[in-house]
Amino acid sequence: MTGPRVIPDCVIPLRDAHAQTQSTRQLLADVFPSWNIDRIDVMSLKGGITNCLLKCVYKAGTPQEIVVLVRAYGRGTGSIIDRNREFCTHVHLHSYGLAPPLHARFKNGLVYGFIAGRSVDYHELSNPVLMKGISRMLAQWHTVLDASAIKALMLEQSGSKSHEFVDDIWQLCQKWINNLPTDNDVQVKTKTVLAKELVWVKNEIQYKGGPTVVAHCDLLSGNVIVPEDWSSEIISDMPPVTFIDYEYALPTPRAFDLANHFMEWQGFDCNMSLIPKVGGPVMREWGKQYLEGTHLFKRGSSVKQQNGVSVSDADVDLLMQEIRAWWGMPGFYWGIWATIQAVISTIEFDYTNYAQNRLSEYWSWKQNYLSTKKPNWESNL
Repeated sequence: MTGPRVIPDCVIPLRDAHAQTQSTRQLLADVFPSWNIDRIDVMSLKGGITNCLLKCVYKAGTPQEIVVLVRAYGRGTGSIIDRNREFCTHVHLHSYGLAPPLHARFKNGLVYGFIAGRSVDYHELSNPVLMKGISRMLAQWHTVLDASAIKALMLEQSGSKSHEFVDDIWQLCQKWINNLPTDNDVQVKTKTVLAKELVWVKNEIQYKGGPTVVAHCDLLSGNVIVPEDWSSEIISDMPPVTFIDYEYALPTPRAFDLANHFMEWQGFDCNMSLIPKVGGPVMREWGKQYLEGTHLFKRGSSVKQQNGVSVSDADVDLLMQEIRAWWGMPGFYWGIWATIQAVISTIEFDYTNYAQNRLSEYWSWKQNYLSTKKPNWESNL
């Protein structure tokens, strides 16, 4: 196979379990012509709050089973996620060995390789050994991935040299705000307030987040994969870490990806006591490991190499300043996202409450941000 198959007419049902299984088996028989459709087992995986994820096992009649994943997009998610960018980002990641092979693209999803292991629990994100693995892997993403190469592939896929895409987080947030519902007075007011806030926050922090990188933008615990037998209870070497789910990947200042990851330490329960303090010892150690990783990857070293890199306190201080400036953005970003999902999603999740919790993070950050800023007349004294 020279590249991912494209099967434009195939649709995997999201609700009807029997139809879903039958459609998935037929899809895989089309993608892998040598597979016997009767030997394909399909099982649903839990954990996400946007899409339907299916683990598919082909029992080839030998001890070696073949496992692939089929992901069917949630209803209406095309209004908030650029599926062409997701596809091209996945292809680019695979070229660096940072993502599993992409086998096929169908009308409402993807077929791709299975990464053996388990996703981590959000309580494990503060484990020192795991912290090092995650920070080093994110450093590799931010150092080696090429946003221009992804965009070139997107242009190739679109068949146009002048196609316009959402290229940064500001354009994406504006698109999301434009898509907010306006069916009643409360929704109209919410849309107006968030549109105004986007202008304000962009003006305040746009150039304070460090270099622009290809960011994951959704680095929650469920998207971090470690070996099945790795335990945070056992002292061990840094585990191999892989990131999955690239649908929100986008060029952003690195501070957004870092701030967003730390905010995800709270889990979907929004237990904010688990979030590390900006500039505190835990975050500084994480940041030090991240900066060491960026230096290593810039000179072509491996993720496990540890020696020969020196990161100063001043370097870490600067990174903490970047994160502090962008600390409210994850709440703003996911608050808008959840407000849309509350209307379009058919998945059982309390998006309305989640939106309120995430936007409250933004308002708290803004209040603190404004309290630490000096008035213009005072700065000029």
